Amino acid sequence: MTRIAGATFSFGDLTLEQSASLLAGLGFAFADVGAGWSNYQQVSPRAAADDPDREAARLRRVMEANGLAVSELFLMQFEDPINHPDVAARRATSIIFDQVTTFAAKAGFESVMMIPGQVHEDLGQEPREAFDTSAEALRSMVGVAQDKGLACNIEPCMGSVAHEPTAAIALCEAVPGLGLTLDYAHQVQLDLDHEQIEPMHRYARHMHAKPSAPGTFQVPADESVIDFPRIVRKLEADRYDGVFCVEYVTSQAVLDAGWDVIEETAKLKGILEDALRREKG
Repeated sequence: MTRIAGATFSFGDLTLEQSASLLAGLGFAFADVGAGWSNYQQVSPRAAADDPDREAARLRRVMEANGLAVSELFLMQFEDPINHPDVAARRATSIIFDQVTTFAAKAGFESVMMIPGQVHEDLGQEPREAFDTSAEALRSMVGVAQDKGLACNIEPCMGSVAHEPTAAIALCEAVPGLGLTLDYAHQVQLDLDHEQIEPMHRYARHMHAKPSAPGTFQVPADESVIDFPRIVRKLEADRYDGVFCVEYVTSQAVLDAGWDVIEETAKLKGILEDALRREKG
């Protein structure tokens, strides 16, 4: 059964309390929470790692006060990417991941999601080496997460070793148990159509909804080339049992363009809800 969530990190530099209140006011019942830099800062990865019990209790209080259940923790920030060429850097990342997933389990998340790593050309890392190093790191991370009752996902995103569908699928096949948090906006930038993106559905454990168009990562809902009703139909036909999270990201460009991100979030939420109602008859 597909559920719809909002993202705490969609609305700029709001606190966890402010963003949770906003999501509740828009009628969301589920929330994805950001942990990391810039707008993804409602949870500090370092604070969650240092005191998982305290930070989990705080998050639960805020979410319960707003009638929200948590879905996925978007873990954006480590000291270094998961596939950094330096062994000591990767070891430090794995320690933080272990601690933060303890927090995530205590807070009630269903899954954690990370960026799958990049090619560190400046450090002499070749593309194949970057992919293999990501796979090695993720095998351990999947095991750590599963031991705590969490799913472990990566986002096939721009600039990563898993941007293209074939690479994302290959990474999932190399790492048993790894899932995808799939956001068509990233593949739209490769000028791919829906049929070329849909093979990743079989590994999708979570979805992001971000209207997009070639050459423009984010656009208002009525300018998007992404057919969200089609995606919902395909997911329902495939018996998808997960969350579709509305994920606008406030940026200076968005603010300069005069967007109302709250209004656009509500509009896209309505599009997804209408599509689900039609599928359920």
